[in-house]
Amino acid sequence: MKKLLDCFDYIKQYHSDILDVVHIMLELFVFRKESPNTISQLIIKAHKRQPIKEEFEATLQSLIGNGLYIPISKALNILKVLKVFYSSNIEIHNVEQFLHIISQKRTTNKLYYYSTPKEVNDLLILLLELHDDDCVYNPCYGIGSIFLSIGNTNPYIKLYGEELDDRLSNIAKLIARFSNIREYALFVNDILRKPLFKEQNKLREFDKVICNPPLYIHMGIEQLKEDERFSKTGMLAKNYPELAFLTHALSHLKHRGVFIVRNQTLQKSFLEEKLRERLVQDRMLEAVIELPKNIFPHQSCDFSILIISHNNQNILHINANNPYFYIKDGKYNQLTKIQEIANIFKEKQQTQFSKLTSIEEIKIHDLRASYYLSNSQKYRDSLRLGDIEIEVFRGQRVYGSNKDSSIEYYDIGIVDFSPCGFSTHFENKKTSGDSQKIHKYRLKPYDILLSLRGIVPKMTILSETVDNFIAVANAGILILRLQNKNEAIGLYCYFFSQRGFECLSEIYRKSGENIVYTNELLEVRIPSNYLAGSAIKMQKIEELKADFEILEARLERLKQS
Repeated sequence: MKKLLDCFDYIKQYHSDILDVVHIMLELFVFRKESPNTISQLIIKAHKRQPIKEEFEATLQSLIGNGLYIPISKALNILKVLKVFYSSNIEIHNVEQFLHIISQKRTTNKLYYYSTPKEVNDLLILLLELHDDDCVYNPCYGIGSIFLSIGNTNPYIKLYGEELDDRLSNIAKLIARFSNIREYALFVNDILRKPLFKEQNKLREFDKVICNPPLYIHMGIEQLKEDERFSKTGMLAKNYPELAFLTHALSHLKHRGVFIVRNQTLQKSFLEEKLRERLVQDRMLEAVIELPKNIFPHQSCDFSILIISHNNQNILHINANNPYFYIKDGKYNQLTKIQEIANIFKEKQQTQFSKLTSIEEIKIHDLRASYYLSNSQKYRDSLRLGDIEIEVFRGQRVYGSNKDSSIEYYDIGIVDFSPCGFSTHFENKKTSGDSQKIHKYRLKPYDILLSLRGIVPKMTILSETVDNFIAVANAGILILRLQNKNEAIGLYCYFFSQRGFECLSEIYRKSGENIVYTNELLEVRIPSNYLAGSAIKMQKIEELKADFEILEARLERLKQS
């Protein structure tokens, strides 16, 4: 492997475009696989000091074909390159590992935009359960890294695909050829503007569909409103292109499809209502597999795999976002035990990591695996914070715009937080601001305020006196608003406890940015009996706060004496 990686770096010195380098490496892999004797003869000629460059170029161009061939630089040492390829093991799994390293581990190459981690590819193919002569469709195949996983599993299929970028498509064609895929038809096309696979004016159906959509594209959605593929699923969100690819792919699906989506699209209002309902109510969702965090380079989002098929009575949720299913691999995590995950899916096993839920029990507002596993028997003594009646929102900057007018209010920041108990005194009084915004974000009694950033969380709760004046929280604060006084005091007392404080602190640490995200906060588990004894505890906190304030005043007087 080291020789191949060194050869990749060597060719990079003579070709400035990274996609050209990858393309040339694939040409050489095909050359080595299909004409090893020719390489051997060229090496022998070179050792006899006979010229080989022209013969090498002509032979390679003839083998690859004019439409795909990219010439290698005449300035580099052809003999050196041929020796590396002739002496290297180029079995499919080795080439797969090579591609994984240059695209997923060596992130400076920026090839992770166009490929998927090897382990995820392998899992996707296992979940598809390919059979001989299956027609498989990929609407956005990128450089085709997943074709190597197909070659390792069952190459005796018919592969169809569409890709917007012709250079990526050419690399993918070389990978499909190297992977011995029996039959493939890979096209360059914009699927959102004009679907290519139609038969008698009807979209063609494929046995299996596989899709890891690009997340870095700017997607125009206006032209899709009248499109037959999208008109039945509601308005598409331009910030979530995977939903457009998913909706398109459903039009081509015959038996089973596997799709990678961001978790944001599976919960609350992020996923368009009609598409969400279609997947569940039409019994098309067979399973949801939540993937480990941080397995895709330069991606801060969390991801899941959706397995789509027909006539499902239950939905299997598998939470692979558990240390059991991943290991640390440099800066990122690496998915492991993919065969075990595939077996859980195939056998519909219910384990500590999986749960089978009937369609009737599915909550449309959240399709993530962690949601259903967190509400299983394992967590019978706790609640998910997002499952209680709570509103979480961020404070706002409400002044400094052309909408400012005369209005008195307090702009509350972390400096106003009492060390414990209720915060009642605020210093930053302002006399102008956006009146409409101020009233919209006005704080209420028993709001819990939490620092948005920091190494450790800072927290307070507001007393009833906040109703006597207008106050808003600044943009560095999260507001947790519960339905009543008792619930707010109970939650504050839990977060004030050592166990609750450690739970909050873990959220800041996990983010890697010392910041708390709303979706992470809503996943926090709190004791089912978090209200028990909270009124008495809050009374004690207030008594100790009063003692602390007296002591603090005495210390200050001592300093001044």
